[in-house]
Amino acid sequence: MDGIREHDIERRLEQIEQTLGRILHVLRRLTHPQLSAFSAVQFTGDGIMANNALALNVGQTSTAAPITFLADGVTPSGATYSAATYTFSDPSATVVLNPDGVTAVVTGVAASAGAISGSVAFTATDTDGAVSTWINPFTITTSGVTPPPPPTQLSQSSALTFSTPTP
Repeated sequence: MDGIREHDIERRLEQIEQTLGRILHVLRRLTHPQLSAFSAVQFTGDGIMANNALALNVGQTSTAAPITFLADGVTPSGATYSAATYTFSDPSATVVLNPDGVTAVVTGVAASAGAISGSVAFTATDTDGAVSTWINPFTITTSGVTPPPPPTQLSQSSALTFSTPTP
């Protein structure tokens, strides 16, 4: 009889241990929420670009990169990013994912009819190990102004001149 009771007690203790483990997991998530609270797409360019918006000319390129911020909306969360998928289907620009799987090269191809919407979906892994998935909208406006061609070369040849020898 003692063997049966002992077995039941051991089984019940294992169940209690599993339940306590689940409770501790929930408590950790409540006391240490994920760091990333907001996401954006940052574009490179000649000047400072606003998050989530790119304006470029035909022939120009820019690099798009997802980023997450802390709850203040200003401080980067320090997360690492992976598995980015960019969606943009307008002939005014191309968006091509780089081999790093996170950033993309944007190239202005033709004038757009205003700001064209796109999005990026990506995974962020915060410094505390929390993993989250984000979908962030952005816009691209391409101007029909093409940059001027490089200056033409004025010099077509060169020569060396000698002075008259002196005695």
